[in-house]
Amino acid sequence: MKKTSNLGKLQREADRLMQELGRKKFPKSLISGLPTQVLHHFVPKSVSSMLRYDWDNLIPLTNAEHCRLHQSPNPTTNARILEIKGMDWFKELKRRSVMYHKVNVAMYQAVKARLEAEYEDLLR
Repeated sequence: MKKTSNLGKLQREADRLMQELGRKKFPKSLISGLPTQVLHHFVPKSVSSMLRYDWDNLIPLTNAEHCRLHQSPNPTTNARILEIKGMDWFKELKRRSVMYHKVNVAMYQAVKARLEAEYEDLLR
């Protein structure tokens, strides 16, 4: 049981760090240009662990835009994302989404270290 809770803790820490860093890297929503509040996983986390921490898969949005995407999906919003990002971006995400990525403590430690280093670089 300890291993699972440690894994969950590392995942939460990495997710929090990714969101915090992402708001700094992408200060404006891709859709509205308003301040970014959350990063949306275009390819859902449940579909691809490989893309969970991949900047190409993360779309900066406001909380309202993110809620609308999840609660009442509007194909216009996804179409707008595709229009802005392009079909080559989408095809590459689709290709990488089926790749296998072993999820374990070592993976989350590596992700956290990478995100922490990116955060430090951004602050310089």
